[in-house]
Amino acid sequence: MAQNTLRFLKKAVMLPLFFFLSLSVSGEGKEDTYRILLLNSYHDGFSWTDGITKGIRETLQSSGKKVNLSVEYMDTKRYGSITAFSAFADYFESKYESSSLDLILCSDDDAFSFLLRMRRRILGEIPLVFCGVNNPQLASYEKSGLVAGLIEKVDISGTAELALRLFPETEHIALVSDLSTTGMTAISQAREELFHLSEKVSIIDIFGLTATELQAEVSSLPPKTVVLMLVYFQDANGRFYPPERSISIIKKACPFPVFGLWGMMVEGGALGGSVILSEKHGASAAGIALKILDGAEPSSLPVESDTSLIPVFYYPEMVRLGLTVRDIPAGSVVLDGPVSFFFRHWKLILANMVLLLAACMYVVTLLLNEKRKKTAEKDLEMKKAQWEGLFHNTPVACVVFNSENDITSVNESFCSLFGYEREEVLGKNLDKIVADYPGLNQEAEAISGKVLSGEPVIGESLRRKKDGTLFPVEYQGITFPLEKGSFMGYAIYRDISDQKKSEDEIRHNLRKESLISSVSARLLEEGVEGGLPSSFMEVASFLGAGRGGIIELDENRRIARELSLSGGTASFQVPPGAASSISPGDVEQIARYLWEKGKIEIARRGNGQIKDMPWADSLLEVWGEPLFVQPVYSGGAVKGWLALRLPSVPLQHSEEAFAAMFCDLAGSAFYREKRVSMMAEANRMLDEAAKGVVGILGHALAMKDPYTVGHQINVANLARAMANRGGYDETFQETVFYAGLVHDLGKITIPSSILSKPGRLSEIEFSIIRSHALHGWEILSSADLPWPLADIVIQHHEHIDGSGYPFGLKGDDICREARFLSVADVVEAISSDRPYRPGLGIGKALGEIRENRGAWYDPEVSDLCIEVIGGGFSFDGENYKLFIP
Repeated sequence: MAQNTLRFLKKAVMLPLFFFLSLSVSGEGKEDTYRILLLNSYHDGFSWTDGITKGIRETLQSSGKKVNLSVEYMDTKRYGSITAFSAFADYFESKYESSSLDLILCSDDDAFSFLLRMRRRILGEIPLVFCGVNNPQLASYEKSGLVAGLIEKVDISGTAELALRLFPETEHIALVSDLSTTGMTAISQAREELFHLSEKVSIIDIFGLTATELQAEVSSLPPKTVVLMLVYFQDANGRFYPPERSISIIKKACPFPVFGLWGMMVEGGALGGSVILSEKHGASAAGIALKILDGAEPSSLPVESDTSLIPVFYYPEMVRLGLTVRDIPAGSVVLDGPVSFFFRHWKLILANMVLLLAACMYVVTLLLNEKRKKTAEKDLEMKKAQWEGLFHNTPVACVVFNSENDITSVNESFCSLFGYEREEVLGKNLDKIVADYPGLNQEAEAISGKVLSGEPVIGESLRRKKDGTLFPVEYQGITFPLEKGSFMGYAIYRDISDQKKSEDEIRHNLRKESLISSVSARLLEEGVEGGLPSSFMEVASFLGAGRGGIIELDENRRIARELSLSGGTASFQVPPGAASSISPGDVEQIARYLWEKGKIEIARRGNGQIKDMPWADSLLEVWGEPLFVQPVYSGGAVKGWLALRLPSVPLQHSEEAFAAMFCDLAGSAFYREKRVSMMAEANRMLDEAAKGVVGILGHALAMKDPYTVGHQINVANLARAMANRGGYDETFQETVFYAGLVHDLGKITIPSSILSKPGRLSEIEFSIIRSHALHGWEILSSADLPWPLADIVIQHHEHIDGSGYPFGLKGDDICREARFLSVADVVEAISSDRPYRPGLGIGKALGEIRENRGAWYDPEVSDLCIEVIGGGFSFDGENYKLFIP
């Protein structure tokens, strides 16, 4: 009886299967199968990505076409480093290089940007459809005509108005965002879209914080506030936060309603928002893909913004905040709302269904049991192979060791990094392999002792290759428990030679910037005779020159003065010494050549004259080779040159720019010396020389930081306009203008890494920034200028109530010119873009002046600034070229 039943079940299963296979074979060749790849920026399980994937998959399946859809995830939310990106690029290329695809779909900016760079090189000319992209400029970069898709347009204004409709008593809107690329885009969009609400409510910015800092900021929000979550997928330390966690952080810290811009934020616990539903967004993208598969050219399908916005609310939050379905807009989607009787008792109904199907399932279970066992064994083997593949193919050096610190396994990267074959290291003591060097072996043994005792370690040190070479590494060690009390150890080594090289380059550049600053100050204070010899010695030593000279020419292009360097000492030769052997005709030709070519580099002496330089032998006889010659410009002409015998030429670009900057300073010093000596035109020449010094200092600062020089010009123009509006005389207007041009000159001493830092400054970095007023005074006080620029510059951060710096001056102790600069400086800084944030707008800047009028800022000056801005004054956004009338 049992055998008959089993035989019947086999027939019942096999007959439909045979029928299905027959249909499949008979239909083979009648319709092509389209091969499509979907590349997601983020990870599987991320709500937005899952919704897009579901919408694309269901739309393609319901189209009636045969589609083979492959799905890949870049996981850039959690792993956005260069190493992770490089590893994914290698994986993607190895998997799809030889594949044949009909179309590619991608979601969000990271995947779209990756495919714009890699698609044609790896996959060839294949149509690409994108969705979820926030940056519309990305689509403009592709000119092949094979790209179409949807721009994701979040509804910040609509969500804010929805919040005010539900909570009309609201007085404050708190904007929460991280400082990722998407976050910065959302912040800029919020500035634009919420400007019309500034008369109704105040906007509170909460940007770029850690979770702890975010909770602290939110917990101190004033009453009658709603929170608008723009973007918060990573904290200030770069850690990933899913929507439900970031929403939870805010809700735990305050009782206010929280609104979001995506459906996943409402699913994560926000009250609601005017959002794009990811599933519908993905379905729209799939619709574009189907049009292309039907023969439409991608270039004929314009890139559009997805405007299918819908109000979505989270029912538990509605209950908490006292809202009902009647309060929200008609047609809204309500998540986690009340369910029907049938749904509440689905477990009981399911239990009865299980009882009815138990007998059938029992038989099916018996038949499938063996198959499951084989599948499980196969999965186990596959997982083992995957882990082994990950270990052996990871780009960092990995090693496994036992409780005796003996190596049991290494990957290919370990062998490549340390220069060993796998068989040479197996069974050997780890420290004997990687740290067999006096001094290193004791350190490595101490580290291994910590790891073997169960303490995870991470740090940097030197390690030794098989050939004896020492190199810097970042190491990490940890142990994993095994059965019966045993354990295994795991260590990772990463070569950080390039990182250390970059750090050395940074220190080198900081020294270079400091040297230029000191040379500039010395030449201003001591002039050519007093300051040029010591400055020349420092510059030559920095560039590695053992011999050289600075030649100054007179108006007839004859050698007027020679500063000679020999044995590390520089001194003026009167009359000119070694260089006097160069004939006047050669001097003329050298000056003309420098004017036309900009520099001279002679790497070796040939047989006879060097091509295009018949006078080269004259230069080599004086200074030797390899020789580098840089023109010294003064008064718009070649007034001499710097000659250096260097270890090699050509110089690196940065070193050549450094030499050119020194020559500019030397030429300026020559020019200033000449101007000062012309006593017959003292008054006119004093004014011109002073403007020239300001211009040179502005150019020097511009070469270091274009943002700072642009800021200085804007502040100078606004301060002069305010003085003009107040009826001040021409002398006062000129004084505040030139003070504005150099008020941040002291920043030339601040490292560029701090000036252009995109994130929040540390306390030490901020104290360094605050020192720029004193450094500006130190530079300007050494110059004999017709305006009291040094005193104005050092006071431009003082406040009327004494809360400013560096001296805490009060009231009339602050000169009036500095009061003008103080207001102009704040207005320009707040309203304009900076490397670390977008501009906050002129409205925000004037609000700061009104709020602190009479406390920090002079009342008269504050009113003049507001009148000038109201009269149509605007900043020049393209003013990085210094202009002095």
